[in-house]
Amino acid sequence: MNTEIFTSTPVVATLAFFMMLVSKPALAERRMAIEIDGNAVCFAIADVNQDNDKLHRYLDYGCMESGIDDDLAGSENHALSRGVISRTQSLFQKLRVRQEHFRASRVRAVARPSLQIAHNSGQLIQVIRRTTGIDVHVLSPEEEERMDFYSALRASSRCETPVVLDIGKARYQVILADAKNGPQIHKVEFGSVSFVAYLKEVVQDKPTKSTDTISPISIREMNAGIAFARYLARRTPSVIRDELKKEGVPVTGIGAFFQEPFALANADRLMNKEGLRQHLYKQLATSKVSDLSVASAILVLGFMDELDIEKIRVSDHNSTVGMLELPILWH
Repeated sequence: MNTEIFTSTPVVATLAFFMMLVSKPALAERRMAIEIDGNAVCFAIADVNQDNDKLHRYLDYGCMESGIDDDLAGSENHALSRGVISRTQSLFQKLRVRQEHFRASRVRAVARPSLQIAHNSGQLIQVIRRTTGIDVHVLSPEEEERMDFYSALRASSRCETPVVLDIGKARYQVILADAKNGPQIHKVEFGSVSFVAYLKEVVQDKPTKSTDTISPISIREMNAGIAFARYLARRTPSVIRDELKKEGVPVTGIGAFFQEPFALANADRLMNKEGLRQHLYKQLATSKVSDLSVASAILVLGFMDELDIEKIRVSDHNSTVGMLELPILWH
């Protein structure tokens, strides 16, 4: 009898079991990210690989209207009203239910620095903590920039594009998502909300704080808005403009505007400049469209004209989803 076979079997079995453990995929952690941004509270839930902070799969994400910016714009003492505090508290209670439903083991909630404009923002944070147990961290400007850059880097790496155009309600950004050279962000607090005010007060000569909408808007007024958007685009840093001049460099679009049905309508997720222009022409004569939608479209078209961008690849990856993969928040 060959005893070597029997004496070596336990060793082989142990080695095989060890190799199975080593090769076993890393466990995923179910995370929930929440972001208070402008007039919305955005959230995302996903399973994330604990070793490399890569998403395994999305489970739930979206945005719910809070009206914070609109509330502050109408406030003379820069204070959040009781109604908005109550509404935001209610949204967080709903998010707590979502967390329990999906059994998210970890939650991170942040607020943009603009929330601190309200002198009673601390009251809102305390109410949320007391009623839901969720702590909201107000980002510093440096933390906000890091989060936006990281999110842009994730969004662009998925479609191999180095430049990201982020059009939000409170600001716009042009980001060079280059991990080797670090953050290159052209950020201006002149997003769709401010652009609406410009179109209303300067282009259409309506009274300050007028309740009138900008729609319908004439072709002349649209062209005036595009001209100003081109002026804003000319202030984009040369390092980003030089990148855009390279042949075949595509651009990724993220932010509130690029989540609208029009932007997501194409199966290939490509928005071309002429298609956007025709979309605007169709909206000129109607008063049923959102002022923010029209202002965002004009802003994007002006940037595309000035920076010679023919097509933008629309990404569903926003900063809230990016939070799920931001290692500094979870380790």
